[in-house]
Amino acid sequence: MLNCVPLLLSWSPVQHTRSGVLGMSTLAQSMLQCQRWAIIGDVLNQQKPASEVVACLRDAGKTTHLINPRDKTGTLHKQLTDVGEPIDAVNLIINSRDGLTQVGQMAQCGIKQLWIQPGAGSDEITTLAAANGIEVHHGCVLIDMGWRH
Repeated sequence: MLNCVPLLLSWSPVQHTRSGVLGMSTLAQSMLQCQRWAIIGDVLNQQKPASEVVACLRDAGKTTHLINPRDKTGTLHKQLTDVGEPIDAVNLIINSRDGLTQVGQMAQCGIKQLWIQPGAGSDEITTLAAANGIEVHHGCVLIDMGWRH
């Protein structure tokens, strides 16, 4: 069950789940109302966009759980199942091989909202998400939230 506050709109210029055509989809708008996010990627590397996604969501007052399957610092979760707290939405900003595993864990954790950053998606991820009732939005959260660092 989605634990986010629904965003009520009377009209939306975009009826699909990709950003950047005429505006943000209603799914993206609804997902941005979610408060508890997991960001999966190279979140500690300031040279990577994943760290900006973390900063953007935190600046918006979101709770963020940082996940990197390749973490060597010992400060991050390596997988979604390690978090141990409710998560409303996942921002996937990692290569699709690792992303596929994480989407499988989303199903185990009951997370139903997946935001896939450009370059992180694959047909396999989309198929697995659909098979598990996970809603998918393809787009850049930085652009859709108007992030300026």
